[in-house]
Amino acid sequence: MNGVHISFYLKTSRIHIFTETLRLIGYPKRICFLISADGQALLIRAHENRDLKSHKVPQDVYDGRRSFEISSWKLCKILADLHSWDLKHSYRIPGVLMRDRRSVRFSLAKAEVIGKESS
Repeated sequence: MNGVHISFYLKTSRIHIFTETLRLIGYPKRICFLISADGQALLIRAHENRDLKSHKVPQDVYDGRRSFEISSWKLCKILADLHSWDLKHSYRIPGVLMRDRRSVRFSLAKAEVIGKESS
């Protein structure tokens, strides 16, 4: 499995962005999420400015001392509703590096369950 992935841990509203994904888009200091108009794709883009739509990537992530997770109940809920994802499960989605080499596109239809809550 290559490292261009994103995982959604819906039960805890956490989004895990693989470090390799961040490295491929140029070790950005900040990123932002964009959702396509039809809701079928999520784009992670390197973002230069500090503003309400950006997320800071700590240097520790690139040094290998920690993973990069964002807590966002709202984004998790929007995507779960759009794609009928079970809020008790976690999902991993492969991504593709875009030609601009500053963004990665994730096809949300390719989401795979990565963990199930035991009954």
